[in-house]
Amino acid sequence: MPQETPAGWYPAPHANNEMRYWDGQGWQDAGPTAADAPTTPMPSLQAEQTTLAEPIQAPQAPLGSRARGIAIAALIIGIAAFLTGLVPVLGLLLALAGVTLAILALVRRQPKGLAITGLALGSVALLTGIIATTVGLAGPSTTPTAADVTDSADATSEVSPAAEPTEEPPVTEAAEAESAEEAPVAEAAEPEPEPAVSEAAAASGTIENPSPQPYVATGLFGGEKYSLTARIVDANANALVMQWNMFNSEAPAGFKYVVTELVMTGIDPDGVEPSLASYDLSLATPEGNQYDGEYIIFGDGMPSMDDGPTLYPGTSFTGYTAYIVPESAQSFLLHDNGEYVAF
Repeated sequence: MPQETPAGWYPAPHANNEMRYWDGQGWQDAGPTAADAPTTPMPSLQAEQTTLAEPIQAPQAPLGSRARGIAIAALIIGIAAFLTGLVPVLGLLLALAGVTLAILALVRRQPKGLAITGLALGSVALLTGIIATTVGLAGPSTTPTAADVTDSADATSEVSPAAEPTEEPPVTEAAEAESAEEAPVAEAAEPEPEPAVSEAAAASGTIENPSPQPYVATGLFGGEKYSLTARIVDANANALVMQWNMFNSEAPAGFKYVVTELVMTGIDPDGVEPSLASYDLSLATPEGNQYDGEYIIFGDGMPSMDDGPTLYPGTSFTGYTAYIVPESAQSFLLHDNGEYVAF
């Protein structure tokens, strides 16, 4: 309130414009007399009070104008990546871009439905793009087949000209007698070499010739991940599994539990999780049937492979897995990515 404003009753800004008494220097709750209160404040003072009482409001953004550009871009690129996922390199690049934009949209709190849809499509396209790019870069095999070798030999035999017959000089009786005297005794025929064992028969990792332990597992893009040794703890463990925990599921009729012990040692410098063995390895029979691991609660002092820590080169972990197989199965192998390993 300016100092030159005369004393009187005015709307007080600090009291929601209620009438207060201004004594020339400050506001008072009561003045000399209520009858002295002016009915209408001075025009200049009224304008000033109105200006002070009105709060300054920041302009508001119109409804529905929330930023969603990144989320929409993630959805569009995710759809494009999903449709071109089997195209080498291109599908992979679009999938990476779609996943990156979807994560960025979620971090910036843009529409979640668009971002999550783009993230899902981009993730599926990323997996197919990796497979398609890997197969495309590998290229077709250049190893000659047996049919190619046969065709080449046939072509060579057709091109070679036939040898022209030569006339032999006439042989006289004296020459025949002389050659008969000098004819050496025929040497004994040398034994034919035994055929070499075919590479297919000698190859390891098959059902007929499984790989020995320790088994060394390799990653999807090459490189050794871990080594593994395994043994069968109990090949008929139905009663033992139910004894360990009452919540373990019983094996179906005609089937039984087989419990194995796995010792994994890390090789990959980046580390490897023991749970990989639970997902990668399966129990196989000599007939080629394969059975995945089952989730159960093991006994005291028997940790599951899912409970193991990250293994780095030189560190090991011993865990257990369980499989459900037909009761008639008596002989078993380990199976990992098309390779069979003997116990």
